[in-house]
Amino acid sequence: MNEDVHTLAGAYALDSLGDGERAAFEEHLARCEPCAEEVGGLLATSAVLGRAVAAPPPPRLRERILTEIARTPQDGADEPPAAPRARVPRRRPHLRIAPLLAAACLLIAVAAGGYAAQTRRSLDRADGRAAAIAGVLSAGDARTVTGAAGSGGTFTVVSSAARGEAVVAGSGVTALPGSRTYELWTMGARGVRPAGLVRPGPSGRIAPRVVDVPPGADRVGVTVEPAGGSPQPTTTPITVLRL
Repeated sequence: MNEDVHTLAGAYALDSLGDGERAAFEEHLARCEPCAEEVGGLLATSAVLGRAVAAPPPPRLRERILTEIARTPQDGADEPPAAPRARVPRRRPHLRIAPLLAAACLLIAVAAGGYAAQTRRSLDRADGRAAAIAGVLSAGDARTVTGAAGSGGTFTVVSSAARGEAVVAGSGVTALPGSRTYELWTMGARGVRPAGLVRPGPSGRIAPRVVDVPPGADRVGVTVEPAGGSPQPTTTPITVLRL
């Protein structure tokens, strides 16, 4: 890789690198703390934006606004109509706009307050994940391994023995039916332990996630399991990566 390797962080976070470029950049990533921090931040931002776009409006917001409008009296609604004046057309009573706007703004403010709190929590969670990912990628003993999956695509693991953690990601991974999922495992002399369920996105990309590596574990494996996962592997691993 040349001196412009640092400019590939954005393309890596978007899973837009070719296989050769991706492998080379991941090798560089294990040694470059600025790139690790940039990739972690980009992944966190994309996750938050994705949730924001997908968030539906409060289901009862429209109903609440219409109910408030119905309760708001109209000017002149309880008064007898005034006698018409010569050559002066009678005006229809109009709604009191200010109270309606105030009621609508209040409801919107309440909803917005809920969204703000939800967004803050999402940001905090995303920041925590990004910091954990960056911590492993920038660790002094970080080691990167990549392997092809028997079902298609590749998995990459960046591990740090000092931290007892590993970052697992995938690209070009074959989609599974809703009744099945990919399950991660840590493996070693002390047995096999479940390390979480992952499912590829539309492009086959599995976003990086941190898994705990218990003492004695020296491999990370991936199997195809029922949607809810399994306490022990029920199929032959599609890939096993040595840490």
